[in-house]
Amino acid sequence: MRELGIKQKLVMDEAFNPDCFECDYRNHNVLHCAAHETIERINQAKDYSVFPRGKALVLSGTEAKGFFFIKKGLVRSFVQLASGKEQTLRLSGSGDWVGFRDCISNSVFHHNAVAVEDTEACYITGELIDALVKDDTLFQKEVFRQMAKEWREMEEHVVSLGTKQVHEKLAEILIVLDNAQGRKNQVELKVTRDVLATFIGTKTETLVRALSDLKARDFIAVDKNRIDILNRDALYSLSKIA
Repeated sequence: MRELGIKQKLVMDEAFNPDCFECDYRNHNVLHCAAHETIERINQAKDYSVFPRGKALVLSGTEAKGFFFIKKGLVRSFVQLASGKEQTLRLSGSGDWVGFRDCISNSVFHHNAVAVEDTEACYITGELIDALVKDDTLFQKEVFRQMAKEWREMEEHVVSLGTKQVHEKLAEILIVLDNAQGRKNQVELKVTRDVLATFIGTKTETLVRALSDLKARDFIAVDKNRIDILNRDALYSLSKIA
């Protein structure tokens, strides 16, 4: 019985601290652009957590001592405006890094990040990143690539808010959500329409009208909290994604 108990504990430990070398993203991003020793150091030092829907990963104003690598799930990053309203900045899915920019700048978090659905994430400290950047040039390049990716996404989001019409913004966010959920041409809306409206910078009623219009064009089908993408090419063209 004691031996069985030890085995069960080992299984639980493995379940709560998955092996980086067996991660679905072992051939993607950092796991592809780093030395074996670097991945092993991350494997030993990371903290793995499961965040239920609605649980915060990052809180604005707290010290940014590390960041999260999203293994599975969906996370919404947002800021609280002076008016009390929330402005969505980004939706992060599997393979994305959350809180990275604030972490490497030795700053506090300037946004909140909340799990939109049950999310599995690995926490990596800034101290470890600093050490790995010095020791592994391949990993250093991946860090620079990640920084450029986040800046580019933020620039594109700002441009989108400033220049695109509501229908174009909506088409773009539907493609982003579909990609984050596995590119199945079926988007499960884990956020309310109010929150979705904050991401594209419009009012909820305007968003609802835009959804109805895309439905009338047979670009999408809407069933409560699920949106089926019927014509991905048309959405892609409408979104004007570069």
